[in-house]
Amino acid sequence: MKTLLFSVLVFILIGISIEGLSQSKNNGKKGKARQDRYEKIDFEGLMYRYLSKPPASSETIEGIYSVSCVITKRGKGLLSGNEKEKTVERKDNYARVAVIKDLPGSGKEYVEISLDEKFSIEYPIVGEFNSLSEGDGFIYKHTEPDGKSVSFTFTNEQDDILDGMLAEMKGRKTITYKMTYLKVFPKNADQLTSNQ
Repeated sequence: MKTLLFSVLVFILIGISIEGLSQSKNNGKKGKARQDRYEKIDFEGLMYRYLSKPPASSETIEGIYSVSCVITKRGKGLLSGNEKEKTVERKDNYARVAVIKDLPGSGKEYVEISLDEKFSIEYPIVGEFNSLSEGDGFIYKHTEPDGKSVSFTFTNEQDDILDGMLAEMKGRKTITYKMTYLKVFPKNADQLTSNQ
């Protein structure tokens, strides 16, 4: 009799547990349905909203950029002695980045954030820009995934385009890396007002 009573009690407790679990799952679904009504925004959308604010100064390089790169090798031919240059690699629009002002006192004027990390909670800061003392361009320090960094000299001679160069000697050859950042947002004041 005791074992029968114990068995019935166990079945009742299991039934109550199952009912409680199914209710909590249903409540979870109601909570999710409620959350799905919210407008969602990814990091790039957040950058568009941030960059749509009226600019404090026309001198800013803040924006969303499409990045291209050309790598060339230049050196003298072995037999001819003539200098030859050839394109080793060309990558057009291979990355999208946001360049925004950094926090005051950080030692960096602008930071570059990769927008290629879709659906991430954290976004890597892959570089930093600091103005040259003459004000004619920027020193750009790029950080590779392995932690190494390289520095480029960037000029901003055309609106919405930043051009960077890095040349290094390897043996008897000069390897030149040319980076081009084309601003895709905001391009001009008209684009800012149309997005507000």
